[in-house]
Amino acid sequence: MAATQKDILELILTEIATMKTKLPNGELKRMEETIREMKDNYADMKDDISDIKFTLLNPEDGIIVRVNKNTDWRHEREDRQKHYDDILTEFEKMKDWKDSVTKALWIVFTALVGIVGWLLSGIMPQ
Repeated sequence: MAATQKDILELILTEIATMKTKLPNGELKRMEETIREMKDNYADMKDDISDIKFTLLNPEDGIIVRVNKNTDWRHEREDRQKHYDDILTEFEKMKDWKDSVTKALWIVFTALVGIVGWLLSGIMPQ
């Protein structure tokens, strides 16, 4: 059955008329507004995603760059940890040596004061 163009147009017109009777005008307008809102929300979401993408992937100071720098610093710190431990151990040894020398100097100073006092008491007449 070959339908002519006139038959097809009449069928379309009857379908449109049926749609008009079934869908009130307000509902079509509401659907159109909803579609516009979705389009606006899509544009806003696209801008937000672009901002997030820039924040993450910025080659100068993006989050990924900062995380990589932090990771590199941590690896370097871990590699040099033995060196830092050696320096700390050496510092502790030097503190112990200094404390020992200070104690010895106090003993020597006290002994010198005692000897000087004894000598002065021997020289002084009574």
